[in-house]
Amino acid sequence: MKRVILLGSTGSIGCNAIKVIKQLKNFKIVGIAGYTNHQMLITQAKDIKPKMVTIMDCQYYKNLKKDLGRIQIRCGEQGITDMVENTNADIIICAFASSIGISGIVRAIEKKMRICLATKEILVSFGDIIMDSVKKNGVELLPIDSEHSAIYQCLEGNRGNNVKSIILTASGGPFLNKSIKNVIKSDVLNHPVWKMGAKITVDSATMMNKGLEIIEAHHLFNLPAERINVVIHPEAICHSLVQFVDGTLLAQLSTPDMKLPIQYALTAPKRLYSIVKNLDIAKVKNLTFLPPNLKKFPCLKYAYDALKLGKSMPAVLNAANEETVKLFLEDKLKFSEIPNIIKKVMNKHTPKKGNIDFYLKKEEWSKQMVRSLVC
Repeated sequence: MKRVILLGSTGSIGCNAIKVIKQLKNFKIVGIAGYTNHQMLITQAKDIKPKMVTIMDCQYYKNLKKDLGRIQIRCGEQGITDMVENTNADIIICAFASSIGISGIVRAIEKKMRICLATKEILVSFGDIIMDSVKKNGVELLPIDSEHSAIYQCLEGNRGNNVKSIILTASGGPFLNKSIKNVIKSDVLNHPVWKMGAKITVDSATMMNKGLEIIEAHHLFNLPAERINVVIHPEAICHSLVQFVDGTLLAQLSTPDMKLPIQYALTAPKRLYSIVKNLDIAKVKNLTFLPPNLKKFPCLKYAYDALKLGKSMPAVLNAANEETVKLFLEDKLKFSEIPNIIKKVMNKHTPKKGNIDFYLKKEEWSKQMVRSLVC
C-alpha cells in the first residue's frame, strides 16, 4: 500500500489527484491540506478519511476540529511538517500555489519520500537548494506539470547525455490571436483548453506560467536557458518535445487532461489504465507549432532573464508575479500593467545567493515593492 499526502487538495490539481487515487489499487491518501477553503476540506476529509488534515489558515482550525471527530487536525506551516513526520507516508503531492509548505517538503525529501511536484514555484524560488537535497538523499522527484511530465517521459532510458534541447509547448492562452489591451477579468480567466485555478489561468494569459516552467525545467533536467525553448501549440495535444543531438525529436501526445500526468507521477515507471479518454490520433486534424511573440508576452523574456541572472532573482520574479496577479484579481491592477510592474521590481533587485529563509525574505521584499508601486 502506497500512502500519499496531498498538499493543495481543494485546488484543481488536488481534486483531480483524489479522482486518480480513488481508482488506483494499493494507494491511500493519509493526509490532506488546504489553504482557506475549509468547507471543501471538511467534505474531502469525511469522504477520504485520512489520518491527518491541515488547514493553512489557522482561523479555521476550530471549524475542522469540530466537524472531523477523530481525525487529527493541524494548521499552518507546522501542520504540513507534522503530517510528513506522523503519517508514515511514502509519497507527497505538492499542489499548493506558491512556496506554501516548503519546510514540510524539505522534510519529506529528507525522509526519502517520492515527491510529485505540481508546484513549479518551489523550484523557481529554491531550485538549487531543493535539487541538491534531492540528489543528496537519493529521492525521486517526478513532475506533474503536463509539459515537464512529457519531457520526463521522453527522457526515459537515460538519454540525457544526448539531448540537444527541450521544447516546452504552450497553448497560447486566451489572447493568442486577440489584443491584450482593455481586456476584462472574465476574458483573462477564460482559458481555451485547461480548467485551472485563477492564479495559474492569469499566468497562462501573460505567459508567465511558461516562463516559470522554463526555470523549473532548468532545475529538473539540468539544462541551461539557451537549451530550453518554447513553441506555441494551440491544440494542446503535444505536451512537450525533446530534440537529441542527431536531430531526432521525441514528443509526448495525449488528451489534455491533468489526471494523466498526476497518475504517471504516482505510478512511474509503471503505466496503468486510467480514467482519461484515450486520444484518437486519426481524429486530430492539425498540430500547429508557432514561435512565441515576446513583444506581446514579455513575461516570457523576463523569466529567461531571471534564470540567467540566477541566485535570488527567480524568487523575486516569482513573488512579483504572485503579487501582481493577486492585485489584478482584486481589481487593483490592469492586466496590461502586470509585466511592467514585474520588470520594475526586477530592475530594483541585485541578486544574491542564500538559503531558503533568505529567499523567502526576498520574496516578501518583492511583494512589498509591488504594492508600493501599485497602491
